[in-house]
Amino acid sequence: MCRSQNIGLARGYTLVELIIVMVLLGIVSTFIFTYINFGVRIYGDATGREQLVSQSRFAVERLTRELRNALPRSIRVQATDLQRCVEFVPIVTSSRYLQIAKPGPTSGSDFIAVMPHDTQALENQYLFVYATNINFIYGTQPLRRKTIDSVTENSPEDGLITFSYSNSPSFFPTDSPVRRFYVGGSPVSWCYNMANNTLERYQGYGLTPTQYTQAQLQASFASNREIMAVDIGNDLANDELPFRVFEATLRRNSLVQIDLRFRRSAANEPLQISHEVHIPNVP
Repeated sequence: MCRSQNIGLARGYTLVELIIVMVLLGIVSTFIFTYINFGVRIYGDATGREQLVSQSRFAVERLTRELRNALPRSIRVQATDLQRCVEFVPIVTSSRYLQIAKPGPTSGSDFIAVMPHDTQALENQYLFVYATNINFIYGTQPLRRKTIDSVTENSPEDGLITFSYSNSPSFFPTDSPVRRFYVGGSPVSWCYNMANNTLERYQGYGLTPTQYTQAQLQASFASNREIMAVDIGNDLANDELPFRVFEATLRRNSLVQIDLRFRRSAANEPLQISHEVHIPNVP
């Protein structure tokens, strides 16, 4: 009697019970892995969105700072290139002048000015006086733009300097109403590269009457290019122009509208950045 009872107690699982347990474990494991995978995807999406917002904020803030330091009336876009690029001349320094070379026998021949805060490396930069339109800034005739040859500190007068230049004509045709001058550097262009979905910055080239297109800048000045942002997907065919420039009026200064459509490469999830930059400087 005892022997038969021991045999009954030692009996294991049946095959049906084992299969049921395995099926239940598989179902539970599937739910667990699905839950973990869902959490990982949420984390990845959040990280991707954060990176997209961070790079878009960096690019827009950097461009905004540079545009606000642009020479008045120097900001331009080219409609025939679908406004892929916004170009401007950065201000190196500015101040007021006391004497300016003007046409006529009674005018002084020297350009004497109040010393600006920074006089380093002004040679070969551009001297502007009352450049009120694009042609005075980028044109071939240096009427209101001169190329600085040298800068000399006046003595014994403290705080005054003399600019020397060799352009022809050697005079400025008109005064600035507030006797202000600007020193500008080489132009800078920010361009949307539709082929690579990138925002690019170009510098280190000269002034030209006709603005370079994005393709021309890429072909001729690739060594001076910086990638400022990626994953941009503006559809130029649908009028999603990245840059628009509005000239100054009697009620406001110049205005630049920035419209960038960022898209993550792993998901078709657009992030539109629309920003207006009011240009504070005047000629």
